Amino acid sequence: MPLLSGVSMLLFFGFIVFAFLTKEEKVESGPEPVFDRRRQILFFLLFAGILAVRFFRFPQVPGGLNQDGAMGAVDAKALGDYGTDRFGTFLPAHFKAWGYGQMSVLLSYLSVPFIRVLGLNKLAMRLPLLIVSLTGIWGVYRIVAAVYGRNAAGIALFLTAMNPWHFMQSRWALDCNLFPHMFILGFCFLVNGLRKKKSLYISMLFFALCMYSYGVSFYMVPFFLLAAALLLLRVKKVTGRECMVCILIYFGISWPVYGTMLINFMKWETVSLPFVTMPYFEESIRSGDILFFAEDMGEQLLINLKALLRVVFWQREDLPWNSMKEFGTMYQCTMPFILLGGVLVFRRAINRGTWTEQRIGAGLLCAFWFFGILTGLLINSVNVNRINIIFYVHIIFAAVGIEFAVRKWKTLLFVTGAVFLIHYTCFCTQYFTRWSEEIDRAFYGDFVRALEYARNCESDYYCITPDTQFEGARQVTEIITLFVFEIDAKYYQGENAGAEKEGRTAEIPYEEKFRYANPWETGGSSENITYVIKSTDAGYFSRETFQVTLFGDYGVAVPIEPESTPSAISD
Repeated sequence: MPLLSGVSMLLFFGFIVFAFLTKEEKVESGPEPVFDRRRQILFFLLFAGILAVRFFRFPQVPGGLNQDGAMGAVDAKALGDYGTDRFGTFLPAHFKAWGYGQMSVLLSYLSVPFIRVLGLNKLAMRLPLLIVSLTGIWGVYRIVAAVYGRNAAGIALFLTAMNPWHFMQSRWALDCNLFPHMFILGFCFLVNGLRKKKSLYISMLFFALCMYSYGVSFYMVPFFLLAAALLLLRVKKVTGRECMVCILIYFGISWPVYGTMLINFMKWETVSLPFVTMPYFEESIRSGDILFFAEDMGEQLLINLKALLRVVFWQREDLPWNSMKEFGTMYQCTMPFILLGGVLVFRRAINRGTWTEQRIGAGLLCAFWFFGILTGLLINSVNVNRINIIFYVHIIFAAVGIEFAVRKWKTLLFVTGAVFLIHYTCFCTQYFTRWSEEIDRAFYGDFVRALEYARNCESDYYCITPDTQFEGARQVTEIITLFVFEIDAKYYQGENAGAEKEGRTAEIPYEEKFRYANPWETGGSSENITYVIKSTDAGYFSRETFQVTLFGDYGVAVPIEPESTPSAISD
């Protein structure tokens, strides 16, 4: 694959020269052409193919559970049951999550109806982000169709459907991966708002929801909106009154999360209102992720620049759940077209002449790219999910570049199509084979299977190893346990411990029933305890008194009782 990518990139790179030697063909403004029957059929078949591949082996791949995804789902269940997070905070604008590092709330709120209907499981946890990701594909298509026409839009659809980053992020339910989809939907309605004012106001809804998707949005969205407002006011596409309405919609929805950030910056007390809570987090360390709080800003800026180039442009290996080293986030063969498309978009934006809707759209795309790159420089040592806002605009650039090159040499359409299909086929093959095995271990697949087995064992107590993410990492162990055992939030908080409440049978308190410790730390208790252990600790248990079942790196030790023995769980 690296050889194929390298050869493809060299072949395609020559087309960048066209951007400087050839005058771009003028695109007439006006209504978009209506799809003919043939294009409608092709569009439907392509989108049906996208859906088929995106849902293949979903949600089994990736295997296991990511701790952040599991946490968001546990909090979503608590929200659906009681209107609080798992700690009892009523309708929080931002989650306490790990305490020292918080989490955005939007994905959990979107997950509530799925978990209420389907239960607390991987399907309900992962389906919301998959659906939103598919709407992001639609958003890209609409943007490119409005600014560069249907041909370029079809290419953008094709590229987004096969893009490794877009495919991978849509299947494992990380809260921050919601941000680029909310932004692209907001951008889509903003471009459409050049003709329909109603769409302009709808765009503010999505831009406001960005603020609940990822903290990085604070360094991106307000500044992009300011630049967009100045541009649209200058070209008289909006009035001052319309801008004020947009501001009211945006802040009317997003002010609670702005309030939360202000409270934590000023170290004020938590503010509880009848419809939202803006919490203060005493142990937060998130400020350490921002350039402005670095001890040496110059040195940190250089580190950030190197990380940005490595992740976004060189597409070097990142965390295994974000990208595969053989394919990167965009495929290496895409980079020449991204550069070419970027030149074309910037050239259209700065060309002299009438400010058509297409030229305004190009200007907005330039602002999108500029503030996306700036965000990458402000966030310390970005990885793929921290700079996920940039990939949509790069996909759009690539589509514009390919469409331009195809107009110069129509045969290139078949060449590029074949190259991308080969890359995509290789990517999917590896994703569902070798990579799926690797990610299962990275997402604690063996530990999840051990917990599922232990849940079927009738025990008074559970002693569960804390050594999952690293030695003594109780937080990760506990959040995955809460998910697998579907532990009630009130029970977790201790409110119904040891007493009958709401018609429930009296229960052993949570802190007694679930002990996050290694077996030798329990003092050799003779109580009815099921142990979830590292496989390397299996020798601690006598086979005469315990039945030990291993699941790869983890195992379950159950006291042997003549009356009953635990039954295995089917995979």
